[in-house]
Amino acid sequence: MTPSNDLTMSAGRIAGLLGGELRGNPDVVIRDAGTLDEAGPDALSWVGKPEYVPKLATTRAGAVLVPRGTVAPEGTRAALILVDDPDLAFCELLRRVAPPAEPVPPGVDPTARILSGAAVDGAHIGPGVYVGARASVGPRTQLHAGVWLGSDVRIGADCVLWPNVVVRERCRIGGRVVIHANSVLGTDGFGYLQRGGVHHKIPQVGIVVVEDDVEIGSCVCVDRARSGATVIGRGTKIDNLVQIGHNVRIGEQCVIVSQTGISGSVTLGRHVVTGGQVGIADHLTIGDGAVLAAQAGLTKDVPPGTTVIGSPAMERGDFVRQIFAGRKVADLAAQVRELKRRLEALERAGEAR
Repeated sequence: MTPSNDLTMSAGRIAGLLGGELRGNPDVVIRDAGTLDEAGPDALSWVGKPEYVPKLATTRAGAVLVPRGTVAPEGTRAALILVDDPDLAFCELLRRVAPPAEPVPPGVDPTARILSGAAVDGAHIGPGVYVGARASVGPRTQLHAGVWLGSDVRIGADCVLWPNVVVRERCRIGGRVVIHANSVLGTDGFGYLQRGGVHHKIPQVGIVVVEDDVEIGSCVCVDRARSGATVIGRGTKIDNLVQIGHNVRIGEQCVIVSQTGISGSVTLGRHVVTGGQVGIADHLTIGDGAVLAAQAGLTKDVPPGTTVIGSPAMERGDFVRQIFAGRKVADLAAQVRELKRRLEALERAGEAR
């Protein structure tokens, strides 16, 4: 279906598009979307978690996506659209109706500069783009205004690089990769030797490899390797303002949240999740499926499937026990102060006699 650029449609049509089962008025007109608390009579909402089902009795939403098998509480007025996964169904609907992102027209803008030996046939090259010598850009890949590609860069098909993205020399990007504005891939890794009070730069001669279906947010820096490659695994999603050091290897389908900093030579397994402002010291290994909670500071390896929290980071169970222990210490300190007060009072009374 071609995106319609707005959400105006009936509840019945939405149910049909999503393969859902409708309970309620199919003619309710939907023009907007919102949470259960905020949605009005012409808005679509969704129940992402079972604990939100009681809110169906109070929401003003005209229609709500709910999990199959949901029993609506008494007082529910909204039309219900039963689907397997309301969150995913809501995303699918928005994908269908959202305004399309501004595309780069096919061909090469006359203000772009394509150096000798570069291959851009079938690509969409915007204004002010620079493509270095012998670089190649795959078919249907869009390079928005001001993108800079170094010599011998390789970019696959169906990628989108938003304005002012920089990909330094020799780096490799797979297919269907999205890189948002002002990110830099292949900047020099941060490596120096101190000799005689002087910092001597270590040459960074490796590259960055980004595998298929990766999305990288704005203002992200991915350093080239000292030697070999810094690797971003297939399907990984990276938020804005992330720093990835040299020779880091990130596995498939990871989620790296804003302001995460990953030091050099760290290895992340598959399906790792980092919260905001996580810091990872160099040369650590983070196992498959590990979750690093927001602001965790890692100084040692994390086993697969482990959730860590705090700085220095520790397993969630240990962190919770430490919090409770701290509270007990505070209570014990209060008791000691009270006993000291009583003892001093008794001593004063004895001296008075």
